[in-house]
Amino acid sequence: MRPAHLLDQRLIAAVVGVTVSLPVLAEEYDVGVSNSGATATPVEQLAPAYPEGQMNTGQEGWVRMHFVVSAEGDAIDPIVVDSSGGPSFEAEALKAAAAWRFAPPASGNEDGHNLANIRSEVSGSRDSATKSFRREHQRIVLDLVNEKNEDARNKIDELRAAGGFNTYEATMLWLMMGRVEGVENNDAGKLECYRRALAVSTSSTLRIENKLGLLEKIFQLEDQFGHYSAALQTFRTLEKASGKTAVDEELSARAAEIQAFVDSEADLVTQATVYNPCDCDAGTPLWYYKPARRTFSFANLSGNVQSFEARCEYQRVQGPVEAGTKWTLAPEWGSCRVFVFGDDGATFEFVEHPAGAEDGAPNAVAEDDVLDRRSRGQRS
Repeated sequence: MRPAHLLDQRLIAAVVGVTVSLPVLAEEYDVGVSNSGATATPVEQLAPAYPEGQMNTGQEGWVRMHFVVSAEGDAIDPIVVDSSGGPSFEAEALKAAAAWRFAPPASGNEDGHNLANIRSEVSGSRDSATKSFRREHQRIVLDLVNEKNEDARNKIDELRAAGGFNTYEATMLWLMMGRVEGVENNDAGKLECYRRALAVSTSSTLRIENKLGLLEKIFQLEDQFGHYSAALQTFRTLEKASGKTAVDEELSARAAEIQAFVDSEADLVTQATVYNPCDCDAGTPLWYYKPARRTFSFANLSGNVQSFEARCEYQRVQGPVEAGTKWTLAPEWGSCRVFVFGDDGATFEFVEHPAGAEDGAPNAVAEDDVLDRRSRGQRS
């Protein structure tokens, strides 16, 4: 059996088979917007501009943004929940969202459950890594193999600071970042990096066998942290991506156990870490989640965890994060997501209580297929 520090090596090495090419200096670019899990109908949703000065470097970006549609049909209160490529791509996404218009919700109220994915690519950009990126990537791999973890961290931080990555390189970078976080015993960071690698990838940057392996690792990490709702969604995505190939029996058995646990009368305790979605000074640190139940509370706060906002299809609610205080999302509010804000690295437990945990507690939330639709919309 290989040493533990090499367990992820197969996944990373599979993405290293690159062709050497030179940077592309293009005069054209492509920015696409896809709505995933959005319940509102767009009337005018122009794509953001490509950040000035980024195109000639070959830098490509991806932004996932949650927003509310007002009763008048305006896109308001956008939240960047994840991104890759740097703060300039986020800034353009936020600027564009201010001009988006949607059909006014039929209810006459706000529609608070809308998600958009924005992908910015340089036309004619390479689906491979440059010689310099490949060389630096291999140096980091060797450091990890030789257990020079501090050297690997320094090299990958320098590589990230250099920028100029296309989608292919960004996929490789986030996979490697996850590996570095793992050897530093930061599995929460590893999970976020692996999720970002999956989200930023395309069919040409992550082959199907590697995508399946990555989904398995994400499922296992989500299970480890008690992200049961997310783990079940990842497992459904894994089943769909596997096609006619059967999913590993142990994973299938564990998914069934998780589903039984979610359906039980026990509390669901999720270990949560606030993180910066763009890993840059410009980001707003947060944690967001699609709960499996309607009543929740917070516990074991560590660090500055400030406030939360629950965004549902027909209602929003927000408040301070206080240990032990229960909040209930009424069933008539529709599908919901919970956003928690605080300092980068702050931790807490997100506790979901069974129906009947307090007077009028509603039933569990219906299954959500946001990630499945996202995968189709992003060509990943």
